[in-house]
Amino acid sequence: MTLRVGVCGAGRLGGAIAAEARAQGLLAWNVGRQAPPEGPVDAIVEATVADAVEARLELALARGVPLVIGTTGWTIPDLTARVGDRAAVVVAPNFSLGVALVARLTRVLGGFAALDPQRDPYVLEHHHQRKHDAPSGTAKMLARTLLEACPRKTEWTLGGPVAPHQLSVGVVRAGSTYSSHVVGVDAPGEVIEVHHAARSAAVFAQGALAACRWVQGRRGVFTMDDVAADIIDPLFQPGRRP
Repeated sequence: MTLRVGVCGAGRLGGAIAAEARAQGLLAWNVGRQAPPEGPVDAIVEATVADAVEARLELALARGVPLVIGTTGWTIPDLTARVGDRAAVVVAPNFSLGVALVARLTRVLGGFAALDPQRDPYVLEHHHQRKHDAPSGTAKMLARTLLEACPRKTEWTLGGPVAPHQLSVGVVRAGSTYSSHVVGVDAPGEVIEVHHAARSAAVFAQGALAACRWVQGRRGVFTMDDVAADIIDPLFQPGRRP
């Protein structure tokens, strides 16, 4: 099946997704914040600004097509109820399958930290100086993953003094770094870190299109973790070879 993908976004991420979709012969249209054109599409990707997500959701529901959201900083409390079985939505603060792998390793690191109170987990992220939100949506996702895996940590905090029950999240906004996320565990005798650094937006564009393919025929609200499960989780099975 050849998909027809509509891309909402003209910035770094949206432009990269549109370029990759065009290269693969999948691009139906590409707009910025303006209303998309009429015409059939098999998936819509939203990669503009938080204020645009509500309108993109209504558009996808009205057309009955999947919506893949890469924009961060928005909140729709009744998203699941509104989507129901009318369409499908993939919410992805980070489209990279590599980040999905890091999220799985983060669960392992969190569980390892939970075994010893002297093992202190943390998250550190670095983006270019023009990025608006801090911490990033990916950093928040990784922090939530650590909190779930290490129950003695009940909340994350941004910088400053850290109480024993808090998870420290560090943020850097400087220079031209596209995306860098580190998940670590600091113990008296060792430090363990998992680091994901994106060299460009291309890896996110490829992941976005993978999500557009995966979501076909589905209904409800999903995450990139659901998309990655079919690709990454089999690698963790005993005896499995890539």
